[in-house]
Amino acid sequence: MTTHTKAQDAKAAVLAALQLDSEPTDEFMSLLAELGDSDVVRGPDVPVALRSYTPAEIEQIVIDGTTGDLLARARSEAGRSLASIGEEVGVTRARIQQLEQSTNIEIATFVRVAEACGYQVSLNLRPVRPDRRPLSAVLGTKV
Repeated sequence: MTTHTKAQDAKAAVLAALQLDSEPTDEFMSLLAELGDSDVVRGPDVPVALRSYTPAEIEQIVIDGTTGDLLARARSEAGRSLASIGEEVGVTRARIQQLEQSTNIEIATFVRVAEACGYQVSLNLRPVRPDRRPLSAVLGTKV
C-alpha cells in the first residue's frame, strides 16, 4: 500500500469516526496526529438512552448472569483458552464454553474450573434475619 493510499484511508476513517460533513484537510489530519488519542480526537460524548429495569428483571439478570459469567471472567483474567482449561479439568473445550454460557452449574464442576483458572471458591451465606450469624466455607479440590 502506498503512502498516498494510507493517507486517504486515514482521512476516510476520520471522516466517518467524527461524522464530518467534508473530508478533513491535511492540516486537520496533522493536528489530530499531534494530539494523539485524547478526548478531542474521540469527539464529544453522545448521550445514550438508558433502559430502566424492574426489580424482577434485575433479579433475573443477577441470577442468570453469575456462575457462567464468573467462570468466563476468571478464565479471561487467567489468560487461558477454553481448550487449556478443558484439558486441565478433564473435559472438552466445548464443555467449558457450555459452562461459561450456563446458569446452572454443578458446584464441584464450578470449583474445578475456577481452580484451573487460578481461583479459589468461597461460599458465603449472609443472614436475612438478625438472629442468624453469617456462615462461610472455602470449596476446593487442591490442597
